[in-house]
Amino acid sequence: MAVAADTDTDPTTSQAPLHGRAGERAARIGIGLAAALLVLLAYRMPIWEARLSAPQYPDGLRITAYGDRVEGDLREINQLNHYVGMEAFDPSDVPETRLWPLAIAAALVGVIVGSALGRHVLARLARLGLWLVPVVALADIQFRLYQYGHSVDPEAPIRLEPFIPFAVGPTKVLNFTTWAYPGAALRLLVAAALLVAVGPGLVLRARRWVGAAGDPPG
Repeated sequence: MAVAADTDTDPTTSQAPLHGRAGERAARIGIGLAAALLVLLAYRMPIWEARLSAPQYPDGLRITAYGDRVEGDLREINQLNHYVGMEAFDPSDVPETRLWPLAIAAALVGVIVGSALGRHVLARLARLGLWLVPVVALADIQFRLYQYGHSVDPEAPIRLEPFIPFAVGPTKVLNFTTWAYPGAALRLLVAAALLVAVGPGLVLRARRWVGAAGDPPG
């Protein structure tokens, strides 16, 4: 009976699993809050950016796409497009921009569910969905650029063969080189997805390593 009583009250046997679960929960909550902050910051950040350079434009021309607007040297770019028979860039022709708030809301749901439910299948699906938000946004930009490069007017003053502008990396057309890259918004969303996916596990392993290093030698 004395042995049984000692086992029931031994903190190393009765409390260790509880502490492990509590530590995991705390790590998931902390990581989830940090990821949610990144998602909220992404709402106002650029989604996609591009810089056009040519000898006649030593300072380059820039275009920056946000969730609700497009900024940059649109007037000059549209004038150039007129000469090569490309359609003028009109942000109102891209209805997907109205979906950006919903994309951010979906990312927040992914962070909350993916962080709160731990190893549950719904949490895994939520984390997958969180990864899909920046991937789908970039894929949609690439699709729109494909349409843009294949809307060339064959009767334009300067004839240009249809081409594919790349959403990431360089695209060379005539004497222009365009460098395109994901904006801060997509990078923040990727960082949030990465935090939710691997952050809690890294925190727990770091705690175990620190705890093992602090244990007195046997």
